[in-house]
Amino acid sequence: MKKFVFFYAFVLALLVFTVVFYTNKLDKESIGKDNVQNIYKENIIEQNGKLTTLKVKEVKDRIKLKISSTGQIKELETSEYIKGVLPAEMPPEYHIEALKAQAIVARTYLYKKMNSNAHKDADICDNPAHCQAWYSLDRLYDIWKRSKGYTEEECNMYFAKVEQAVDSTKDIVVTYGGKYINAYFHACSGDKTEDVSAIWGKQNIPYLKSVESKGEEGYKNYTSKVKLTVSDLQTKLNKSSTTKCSINKDNEEIVEILSYTNSGRIDKVKIGGVVYKAEELRTLLGLRSTNFTVNKEGEKVIFNVKGNGHGVGMSQVGADYYAKIGYTYIGIIKHYYTGVDVTKIYVEGDTKENEI
Repeated sequence: MKKFVFFYAFVLALLVFTVVFYTNKLDKESIGKDNVQNIYKENIIEQNGKLTTLKVKEVKDRIKLKISSTGQIKELETSEYIKGVLPAEMPPEYHIEALKAQAIVARTYLYKKMNSNAHKDADICDNPAHCQAWYSLDRLYDIWKRSKGYTEEECNMYFAKVEQAVDSTKDIVVTYGGKYINAYFHACSGDKTEDVSAIWGKQNIPYLKSVESKGEEGYKNYTSKVKLTVSDLQTKLNKSSTTKCSINKDNEEIVEILSYTNSGRIDKVKIGGVVYKAEELRTLLGLRSTNFTVNKEGEKVIFNVKGNGHGVGMSQVGADYYAKIGYTYIGIIKHYYTGVDVTKIYVEGDTKENEI
């Protein structure tokens, strides 16, 4: 009888200890998760930040746009121009905060371009290879209906979203040291943006550094492939390049990787005895980015590419992701452009203090 009582007491004590232990463990884990979530929220709030203000000589309400296909000069309101750029550069399905960020980047790009006097007879053009893409409302609706299958009602709904993004950020730009920034952007970084010095010469621009870009894996063009026969590869390289390469198709390593950038992208390669910068190779071969690996399968050379675009500045896919997890347009911009200010510009008086 005593043995039974002792055994019963031991089992009961063990049960109580187990319940207390796991209750405390769960409480600690719950507290830990809450703390992580709170810290994460605090980081987002801190990253989002506030607007600064800056006095400028002039805030132009109207601009002159050159239509590249015809040479026509079209005069229109600045806000109307931005409303034509935004949906030409970013899908309207993206989060409103990402669209706001893109509107601000487009406005900054415009003002920076205007200061450079790139066009003698216009402020900017609609050629994305030279300036920014721009669509008239009629053309935009036509593209949406044909390529996306939107109804007229859906076109109206998405354009209202575009208008909201542009109107709610009126006169807001991105500055560094009181000057408009080079507001570069691209579709998808492939998890990390590129330092500008790795792409365009040896420029050292402090706000265009390599940063992490999360949440891009679901993007439809996150990865891509370019497959070429050795003969086609040589033809493409020799068509535009001044130095002609000669590829031995029997070599197992057709493309030799010579160096990488700090972000992990390809810097230089050697093909057929010729050294190419990766950005040049991207253009010659039609690669989506310089973030790639290469392998050979039989007679074909395969470029396995990650990301879409030059990788400098704001990733549009990344901007959409950060917006969805709570970043405002200020937080998105400050994430991708290191140390910048998101600035509301205004005109007041004749003093030149702090003028752009």
